[in-house]
Amino acid sequence: MDGFPISQAVVDIIAQGNFTAIYAVELQFASDTVRAHTGTGQILLGGQVYTGVGQLGEVGGARETDSPAGPASIDVTLSGLDSNILRQTLVERCRGRPGRVMFVVIGRDGEMAADVIMSGRMDAAKFNYGGSDGKNSISVTIIDRMAEWSRPGSKRWTDENHQLRHPGDRIFFAIAQLSESPIFWGSKKDAPSFRYD
Repeated sequence: MDGFPISQAVVDIIAQGNFTAIYAVELQFASDTVRAHTGTGQILLGGQVYTGVGQLGEVGGARETDSPAGPASIDVTLSGLDSNILRQTLVERCRGRPGRVMFVVIGRDGEMAADVIMSGRMDAAKFNYGGSDGKNSISVTIIDRMAEWSRPGSKRWTDENHQLRHPGDRIFFAIAQLSESPIFWGSKKDAPSFRYD
């Protein structure tokens, strides 16, 4: 992350003293977007309403790799849930969907400032079934965009793969022929001609 991650607006509220700090989370599931925060009541951030979950919500510490450019991740947990909510989350399949975590400070006069501390994609949800104790919980890991750079891509430099993405564009028509054609660098000997299909 380049630069100082905390904005001047957040620093100004913290400098006043007597402030409340909370985390706000936005998880974009396929059917709906969940917006919650670790305080109580409702707050308005960027024109969106975030519902407080209090002690039932938890944002874990950020984990980074040894490499300074490596991906970071953060766990978001919601506990004390009804089993129906757990079943619905299992159906939603959140892996690869957008998610973000914000650090929010609320001053003594009600002024509020927020900074995004993690933005990326959700990994698969982890479930903890508490049985008769009712301590059910869902934990989702949000992985930043750097993780996508370390994953192998699905694009191939072939005519077939390119046609799926751009029908009618034949820029890679000769790739298969090139891989089997002899190329004589620095020689007057000519390579075989291409077949234009």
